[in-house]
Amino acid sequence: MVCDRFDHLFIAPSDFDASLKFYCYVMKWEIIREWKSSEGARGVVLSGGGIELILAERHHNGESSHDDGIVGNEPTLHLDIHDIEARFREVPSGDHVVIGPQDTHWGIRRFVLKDPDGNLIAFDEKRQKR
Repeated sequence: MVCDRFDHLFIAPSDFDASLKFYCYVMKWEIIREWKSSEGARGVVLSGGGIELILAERHHNGESSHDDGIVGNEPTLHLDIHDIEARFREVPSGDHVVIGPQDTHWGIRRFVLKDPDGNLIAFDEKRQKR
């Protein structure tokens, strides 16, 4: 039985500071984690209580904010999956599969699909970073 659970939404806004101000001051969400990439791009995890949002500054060198081919400027819905391989076996093959199951450097195993409009859905299984 499929049991996909919402984990977080990823957004790479066109104006990081304006978006951060909106989510902090208008939405009243709290920054629970922040970072800076080796290129200097900033990122934060915001919590609105029962929801997490990741805002990641677009890289100035034009590369996406991901190293695995996902267009980093598109919002991505992230789902929390506990058996990534079993869940992927339930997905029919087709061009909707953007990335098959793979490990990431930030400690998750994931696969990514796109819907007919190109919206991205990442299926993430959290693992201990090795």
